[in-house]
Amino acid sequence: MGTNYYVKDAPPCPTCKQGGTEIHLGKSSGGWAFHFQYNGGEYYKTIVEMREWLRSKQIWNEYEEKVSFDEFWDLVEAKQEEFEESKKHWDEHPGNTFYIDGYCFSDHEFC
Repeated sequence: MGTNYYVKDAPPCPTCKQGGTEIHLGKSSGGWAFHFQYNGGEYYKTIVEMREWLRSKQIWNEYEEKVSFDEFWDLVEAKQEEFEESKKHWDEHPGNTFYIDGYCFSDHEFC
């Protein structure tokens, strides 16, 4: 079980839960390092670029809960600190994952 995180250009409608454009950032799963979605490099190509890009964005989890920039990065960094003990995505799915600045990314669709 895990939780996906997204950037949304507007808060979801309280009635139908639908919002505007949604960009998948990645997934936090128990026992795994945070798994980022690369999105073809369209929005960021490094962690530094991603952090800058996210500063002005609204981050939401798949349960339609807004997550602050700091909360999101605290989660990512906590998962990264557990990295040596966590399962490694690239071991489970060789060829589908890669590193950027020591963080796990994929450029294929996952949920």
